[in-house]
Amino acid sequence: MAEGPRPPASASSSGAEILTGLRELAQQLGIEVRIEPFELKMAGKGGLCRLRGRRIILVDEKLGVVEQVGVVGEALGRVVPGDAAVPLALVPYLRTGHRKVLPLLRPRPLARGR
Repeated sequence: MAEGPRPPASASSSGAEILTGLRELAQQLGIEVRIEPFELKMAGKGGLCRLRGRRIILVDEKLGVVEQVGVVGEALGRVVPGDAAVPLALVPYLRTGHRKVLPLLRPRPLARGR
């Protein structure tokens, strides 16, 4: 039997590691993840779609890794079966998509007034 996706190293894993884990989970479920530049400005950020009977998650390449994690996580959260073996480190990203990527963000300095 094929080995499941590798969980990210820890709760403080980088966005790239989380994205890799989500992509591996999608592959295990038979879902292709395509990260490509979107041509139209108003095309959106991406999501789950069907193309010729295949499930595909499309993600705008111009997004930062945190937003890419959100798009893939949100899309997978809609289709992952309840009995699927999902690494614990990936579960928060599947349940909420964009809202739970905050641990990947670094605080920014406050804007200075004039």
